[in-house]
Amino acid sequence: MDMTAEQKGRRAKEILEDGVFLSVVDSAKSDILMRWNLTDFGEVDARESLYHQGRALDEMLRGLRTLVDDLVLEQSRNKTKQGLK
Repeated sequence: MDMTAEQKGRRAKEILEDGVFLSVVDSAKSDILMRWNLTDFGEVDARESLYHQGRALDEMLRGLRTLVDDLVLEQSRNKTKQGLK
């Protein structure tokens, strides 16, 4: 079943406010940074892999935040339209 943009935005907001999810994200970020800091400069492949893991995590969070922002924008537009009637 496809979700509407509003449903996606609401679900994304729930996810971003979920303490367990946030804890897992923070733990993953800390682990990536710690492992990156422990690599030698010559371990290019390992460092690049960890860098890309961090970027992927950030991109996932950005995607969720974008869905929430879209929801807020749509709600604002709807309020404006209702006010004009």
